[in-house]
Amino acid sequence: MKKKGYPKMNNEIDYAKVGLKMKELRVSQGITQDKVATDLGTTVAFVSNVENNRTKLNLRVLTYYSNLCHVSVDTLLDAGRTHDEESWPDTIVDQEIMRALSFYTQDEKQKILRMLEIGKDIERKQ
Repeated sequence: MKKKGYPKMNNEIDYAKVGLKMKELRVSQGITQDKVATDLGTTVAFVSNVENNRTKLNLRVLTYYSNLCHVSVDTLLDAGRTHDEESWPDTIVDQEIMRALSFYTQDEKQKILRMLEIGKDIERKQ
């Protein structure tokens, strides 16, 4: 039975897609493979191999990218999962909203939430 609000997922993960997502997020933030390699205490070749699925991804690297790119581990792994096509676009939007919010303070997030609630109330009254 499919739970409401959650995309139907296959248990298999395409790690090539996960690596590409990690690379995409790293590049979008202007972070080099050299910085990642230095932070992880490894080589640029290793980082390249992880991002291009030529070596196995481990939990340490996965959590490092998660923290580096301000996304959840689930966001990274979801890039490699097969999803129900109907709910997948909503999941992507939700993830992008969470990523955008990660750059705000808790106080700023509360203000944004209040603005969204006010906007929804106004919409309902119309």
